[in-house]
This record gives sequence, structure tokens and C-alpha cells, in this order.
Amino acid sequence: MLEQRRQWIRKRFGDIGNTLLGKIEDTKDIIWPDLVKECEIRGNKLKFQKIEDIEKSAERIAEIYRNGLDEINGNSEYEWHLVPDEIIRKVRTGDWNFYGCYFNGILILAESFHIIRGQRAIQLVWAVVEPIYRGKGTWQPWHEYLDSLIEMSGAQMGFCFVVTTHKYSQIALEKIGYRPMGFFIGGEFMGGSDGYYYRQNVIYYGKLFGEGKKHIQKFDTMELTEKAEKLVNTVKELWEYNE
Repeated sequence: MLEQRRQWIRKRFGDIGNTLLGKIEDTKDIIWPDLVKECEIRGNKLKFQKIEDIEKSAERIAEIYRNGLDEINGNSEYEWHLVPDEIIRKVRTGDWNFYGCYFNGILILAESFHIIRGQRAIQLVWAVVEPIYRGKGTWQPWHEYLDSLIEMSGAQMGFCFVVTTHKYSQIALEKIGYRPMGFFIGGEFMGGSDGYYYRQNVIYYGKLFGEGKKHIQKFDTMELTEKAEKLVNTVKELWEYNE
């Protein structure tokens, strides 16, 4: 019996197959690209770029989140977006950063990004347009910009949860090739400055880049329950995924 157990040491579970495997040493380090994009939408000249000089910009970033995203109040995972010093501290770790949209030199949109280094992935965390600047046509071109951004970063995957209180983010992500990969019932704790909260149902979206597309487990090697298989078949159809 002991000899049989020893066969599991340093062995992968499942029949993955050697031809599928990539070398860990060949994976890229993820960087924060200095990507700048300028465009004119509805007569509005917009500039997308990394938010530089975080010490000077943190107060403005926090102001945008305070004015435009009340739901992060009461959620300690995200509430730091409201505090300039905490924004600076997060960015200094190297694993968090902010990119944004400028209109007439004013920052009007901010989005936080988190590098998940072990997963070779970047999470798109919270994007918000300050309410008084909404309606200027920023949302879709912003998502086109961030798609290029994630690809340039060297990440193998971009992913995020998307709110279900409106469809704009879902539409914008689907237009740039992101696809739903999960439905989380009560997945996000949504608070508020009034002291109340609820749990919002959210959709997780993802997109693979570069080497990330080449080393995906084959579907026929997966062991699934009947319920799990139903979910897999639905997601596979949405991704239009063919092995």
C-alpha cells in the first residue's frame, strides 16, 4: 500500500499530457505599460494613460471614487480607493496601479488594476467615471484601450467581475473579446455611505492572451459532475471555444 501511495509523489492529477505543458521559466514578467492613446469622441478630446505621480494624483483619484462609487463604502477589500494615502501605499507595492482618462487636462475616469503574479494575470478591479463627466463617450474607447494595455503587459489573462445593475460594462467587455466565465450569486458585498448593504449577483468575464491561449487543459480530460458539466458546456459555448 505504501508503495502505491508513493506513485502520487510529485505527480500531476489527471491525464494532462506532456504536449500541452509550457515551461514556467519561459513565462513573461508582467509590467505596467506606458501606453498613451488620444481620441476625439462626440467632439470631446480624450487622453487615456497611466496616472502618473501618484502622490499628487491620489486625492483626485479618491475624489472620483467618492463621488461615483458609493457601493465600496463598508467593504474593506475596496474601501481604500477612497483614501489617498492608501492609494499611494497600494501603488508603491508594484502590484496595483491606476490608469485613467483625461478631458481638457482633468482626470475624469479612473480604474484600478491588480497584478496576480502567480496566475500571470491582471484583474480589472473598479472603473468609474465621475458623474458630472458621464455621457462624453468614454466607456467603449476606454475598454478598447485597456484591452491593448493588458496585452502589452505580458499577462496571460485579463479578468474581472462585472456588475449586473446595468449592462454597459458587459457590452463593452464583450465587444473587445472578453467572455463570461462564471455567474456568482451574491458574489459582491455592496455597501454605501448610508450604512446599508446588499450582496449583488455578478458575472465574471475573462480573456486569454499570448501563451495563455496555448496551454489550456483539454476538455476531454476534465472529470465533472452532471451539474458542473452543464456549466462547462454553457461557458464553452459562450467562449466559442474549439480545441
